[in-house]
Amino acid sequence: MKKLLILCVVMAGTVLPGWGQNDQVAIKKVLYDETEGFFKRDKEKWADCWAHTPYIYFAANLYGGDFTLIKGWDNMEKQFKSQFNSSRPADSVSIYNTNYEIHQNGKMAFVWYDQMLIDSHGKTTSKESRVVEKIGGKWKIIHVCALTNLNNQTAQSGK
Repeated sequence: MKKLLILCVVMAGTVLPGWGQNDQVAIKKVLYDETEGFFKRDKEKWADCWAHTPYIYFAANLYGGDFTLIKGWDNMEKQFKSQFNSSRPADSVSIYNTNYEIHQNGKMAFVWYDQMLIDSHGKTTSKESRVVEKIGGKWKIIHVCALTNLNNQTAQSGK
């Protein structure tokens, strides 16, 4: 009996860390897929990355320096409707997410990372934070804060 207990403890010790790694891989994938779906105008892919709840939150300063603040899935879907209904061809965008810091606690995780987008307009860098929630076994985004081109903002504020 004692040997069986020791074997169970050893086996659990080798399996449990893998579960956390699988969550981290899934979290990184949902963050990448959300960005890719948005820029490729794949509404289904983009929407599948979000929790469709009234408590989601999106805050970002965008390309032109505009600040966008949205609360609730219904408002989010309306806000970005034109992105997915546009008749102009989608720009080819390369997405690079790096320097992840993931703090997971059960079915919630906070993620901080760097993002670089390269498209026909050039390069856009940002500091990204996300809160994701595991809903129905899948990680879904519930909060976004995206701060783009911070070097330009810092240089401008230093003048």
